[in-house]
Amino acid sequence: MKYTIRLCRTQDELAACIRLQKRIWGYSDLEVYPLRLFVNLGKIGGHVIGAFGPRRQVVGFVAAMPAWRRGRRYLYSLSLGVLPGHENRGLGRALKIAQRRAALEAGIELIEWTFDPLQARNAYFNIVRLGAIARRFLANHYGPVASRLQQRRPSDRLVAEWWLKSPRVRRALDGRSASPTAKPVAATVEIPRTIAALVKKSSRQAREKQERVGKELIRHFARGLATTGFAVSKRLGAYLLSRLSEPGIPRGA
Repeated sequence: MKYTIRLCRTQDELAACIRLQKRIWGYSDLEVYPLRLFVNLGKIGGHVIGAFGPRRQVVGFVAAMPAWRRGRRYLYSLSLGVLPGHENRGLGRALKIAQRRAALEAGIELIEWTFDPLQARNAYFNIVRLGAIARRFLANHYGPVASRLQQRRPSDRLVAEWWLKSPRVRRALDGRSASPTAKPVAATVEIPRTIAALVKKSSRQAREKQERVGKELIRHFARGLATTGFAVSKRLGAYLLSRLSEPGIPRGA
């Protein structure tokens, strides 16, 4: 199946992205980014980029807004989603590559977003496939979330930093290891390979696991470590943390 990746240009295309949020994540009306926001993003330095199927239907999107912190201009990526039935075809990565291209054309070298630290698939995608790092943990960042993925757990989040010009990111996008093989791993934090299975088995155990992971990540971040790798086995995922000494990535978060 052939897809086209491009900016969403019409209100109908943007409205389709609003509907996708409910279909992909099961968000309630209160949790969906509204059409008014998406209409304005392209006018204020952000964007909504869509993945279009063969019938020109929107089957995925990525959206970002302009942001500013500590004298640095960057993009904050609000959402990245692909409709079930179109997953595992490289669309998520293609959307992020298009987002990176749009940012670099605008003179922006950093994109940030948040992700659930217990979603192993997302962690692998962000850290290994894209070359992002994380060194900030936000406890219950959004409060209660009705998403199918959240499953009534506290909405803890890691902040992904995607330094677009860094050799690390270039290596990842070339299909090579994001981190140099000689880089020592200072700590590991294990998570379940599939948190949904643990929640189904025992919501109490899932909460305990989430609390433990959060405490470990906070402790390692306080030591100046960052997540620079992610390993996957049959039962577990594991964050690999190292001290940052990467060209193109400032030490201060």
